[in-house]
Amino acid sequence: MPIQAWERCLEYNDNRSLVTVEENGRGIKFINNKRKKVALYRVDDCILTEGIKCDFLFLINEDKRAFFIELKGSDLEKAVQQISKTIEQLHPYLPEYILEGRIITTRVRTPALNLRISLDYKKYCEKQAEH
Repeated sequence: MPIQAWERCLEYNDNRSLVTVEENGRGIKFINNKRKKVALYRVDDCILTEGIKCDFLFLINEDKRAFFIELKGSDLEKAVQQISKTIEQLHPYLPEYILEGRIITTRVRTPALNLRISLDYKKYCEKQAEH
């Protein structure tokens, strides 16, 4: 079920088997074999219009899972910050959901990944789970 206040930001809300999130040549695909009801919301300049925010919010309503998605070229540190800030602002609207972040990059090689960013984000998620 879509969150009423965010309805204008809803890209889709259905049980499609292939879920695609794309913007500016970047994207991610989820396979929805069990055809669960999924919803995709545009966060950037729709749900949130000011401050630091990620691009999209993807919900699997049956499983109560929320994925905060940032499609990024190469700035991983900024992407983590965008997801973290969005979670801070939207988690009160998703109290029963498991919150996860996904960063989709196009110009980062695996050796360039910064472990500190991952650890900082993991610590942030653990802290949020305690509340």
